[in-house]
Amino acid sequence: MKWYDSIKVKLLGFFLFISIVFLSAMIITFYFIRENNLQQNATTATTLATTDILNYIQNTQIKAEEIVLTLASVAKEEFGNKYIEQGVISSILSTDKQNSINIVSGGTWFEPYAVYKDKKDYMLFFNRNKQKEFSLIKDYNAINYRDMKFYTLATETDNNTVAWTNVYIDPVTHISMITAVSPIYKNNTFIGVATLDIKIDEYTKSWNSINSQNMYLIMTDKEGNFIGKSTNLNTHIKENNIYKLNDPQLKEIIQRIKPTLTHTIKNNNINNDLLSKIYFIEKDPIFHDKSVLAVYNFSRTHWNIIIGIPKDKVMAQSNQTFKSVLTIVAILTILSTIVGYLLLQKLFVSPIESINKQLKNNVTKDGQDYKLLEYNDKGEIGLLVDNLNTRTVALDESKKREAKEIKKRLYHEKMLLQQSKMAAIGEMMDAVAHQWKQPLNALSMYSEIIKSDFEDEIVDQKYIDQFKDDMQIQIDHMVDTLDEFRTFFRPNKEDEMFSLLSIIHSVLLFLTKDDLLRHRITVNIEQKDHIDIDGSSNEFKHLILNIINNAKDAFNDNNIEKRNIIIRLINDEEGKRIEIEDNAGGIPENIIADIFKANVTSKEEGKGTGIGLYMSTQIATKHNALLSVKNQNAGACFIVTFT
Repeated sequence: MKWYDSIKVKLLGFFLFISIVFLSAMIITFYFIRENNLQQNATTATTLATTDILNYIQNTQIKAEEIVLTLASVAKEEFGNKYIEQGVISSILSTDKQNSINIVSGGTWFEPYAVYKDKKDYMLFFNRNKQKEFSLIKDYNAINYRDMKFYTLATETDNNTVAWTNVYIDPVTHISMITAVSPIYKNNTFIGVATLDIKIDEYTKSWNSINSQNMYLIMTDKEGNFIGKSTNLNTHIKENNIYKLNDPQLKEIIQRIKPTLTHTIKNNNINNDLLSKIYFIEKDPIFHDKSVLAVYNFSRTHWNIIIGIPKDKVMAQSNQTFKSVLTIVAILTILSTIVGYLLLQKLFVSPIESINKQLKNNVTKDGQDYKLLEYNDKGEIGLLVDNLNTRTVALDESKKREAKEIKKRLYHEKMLLQQSKMAAIGEMMDAVAHQWKQPLNALSMYSEIIKSDFEDEIVDQKYIDQFKDDMQIQIDHMVDTLDEFRTFFRPNKEDEMFSLLSIIHSVLLFLTKDDLLRHRITVNIEQKDHIDIDGSSNEFKHLILNIINNAKDAFNDNNIEKRNIIIRLINDEEGKRIEIEDNAGGIPENIIADIFKANVTSKEEGKGTGIGLYMSTQIATKHNALLSVKNQNAGACFIVTFT
């Protein structure tokens, strides 16, 4: 038995297969659970990372809008009183004592001649000095402020509302800032603009939590100008001279990100003002790895907050849980496999091995008797042992009956064979008598002739020599005939190479010649291909003789007038074979399939034993040949095919 045929190996393989399938299913299940939790984890991570920043930005927006609305209201009420305006405006700008929203400047700007009929351009612009106090800038040497973006934006803004500019650099202070503007109306007439300027460079100071972690953050206005950046990203942007989100160099980075956005994980409103979207990125150009990208949009200001967090960081806790669960599952699976295998080994494999060992050892040396199996089990295995014991008893009894039948059959076959031999001897003796009849008659005639010739005194030396030669010819013929029959009945001690044609000639000329003549049977050898075989020539003569004798009996039984036997010795591409065909009527179809079995005969009861063709097929098998028969051309054709 091969090792892989063992039931132990098969059981172990089965449990390993189940374990692998189970582990694979668990891994796939946990993988999908982890991926499905990515949305929740990403939302939680970005919320934790940006809560303070978003609150700071929203508080900055609210405070700045309150201050600029207050400026617009005061300017409307104190319209024309420059001393009151200056003091009040300065006080309002100083409301944020800690400067938590990074106010750098602010003021009011009016329409031509709106305040004083003799003064076209009038503004009150305050700038925070080094002492952190607001001082009035008397000479604002800028271009026409009414053409500046903050002023035109205010003209397009409704009364008592606030609008925000994009990032720009003030032409006087040269500070990069964003401005909150609110229009000033008097009796529903636009008369000016209130402004509050916030220095954007100060924004990143509140992002220490971002800078200290492995993530990056960008804040832009609606045109893509940078309001703030985390330190790690700021370094990358400065190295590449990038100043706007739509800068060609940054656009290339953004374009590298966009194709990798596989699906939107979340799209909802955090509140009435803040819209967020979260994306999954296959290869982040900053991290050079998978990441989660969160985008927050402030609907009123159109500011954008973009924060990137590595996916591994987002999934760190889930990955740790995933690994722990898989480790526990793998250990439990291995333990279950071992325990299951040991249980099956004890409950099934060991009993089967015990039964198999008993089956192997319970047979006696002579192989004739078997001992019954022993196993104490009330379940299926015990039932199997009982059935095997029952089958063993039945087989043993059947074997004994079969041995008796075989012994009896062999005895009958031996008797049939002996009868066949005696019949063959009788036939051969009859053939010898027929073959000796002619030379004996000739010798008798010679004795009469020599007596007559002696009386006529014509016997001389020449006559005696001729008479001697004629006598010797008849005697030699009788000796040859006797030797041929004696050789036929004498078994060969060793196999030898012999020609089939010579064997057939011997059978036709010596063993069956007179018998064939007496029964008016003509034998023709149509094809005489040379065929040599190794074996017993006498046994093969017996095979040929049996087939010819069967044909002779069939001619007589069927009263065939014109009796012909055709012999063909064929050696071609299909192989070597002998065909012996007669026209004696053929073999009945109901017995032709069993004609070579012992005791099967087509002759009438009492005229045949059925042993001749059985012996012939045994002789053919001994000579590495196959004996077959078929009905054709009004007779039977026996074929001896050599393999």
